[in-house]
Amino acid sequence: MPSGAQLVAIEPLAPEDIVAVAQCIAIDGDAFPYASAHFGMRSGAGAVWVAREGGAPRVIGFVAGHARARVFHVVGLAVSRAGRRRGIGRALIRTAIADARARHLRRVALHVSVANHAAIALYRSEGFRLLGRLVGFYPPAAFNGEADAFAMALAIGETA
Repeated sequence: MPSGAQLVAIEPLAPEDIVAVAQCIAIDGDAFPYASAHFGMRSGAGAVWVAREGGAPRVIGFVAGHARARVFHVVGLAVSRAGRRRGIGRALIRTAIADARARHLRRVALHVSVANHAAIALYRSEGFRLLGRLVGFYPPAAFNGEADAFAMALAIGETA
């Protein structure tokens, strides 16, 4: 983070924290053309972490996903416009990876729009590998008409 920036705390989202849930929904709505996650309704396999700056109650980013078949699937990661380009997205994805390791999962997987160059660069820099292009993955109006996604994954287990 740039010098002078306040520290960012990453913590699990409490589903009963309605204000934080609403803030996540607002960030999600600004970042994606559809809802990427269900913030207030989680199962034991699901997880949502939020980023808050300098002890403030306002959520400035989130990462959401769920575990299935020894893989943690990231379904959404977004940072508020004011919080972007400051390492918050990186801290969030690292939190999800650390949790997947703690759960002894084998991989972290995600889909990302082929048009989202910043996110693709972030994931690559964290060790994610491109698995393939998914043609027509998103609704036709998504991401300025770009409906394709890349499937990406990071091996984290011994037999990944």
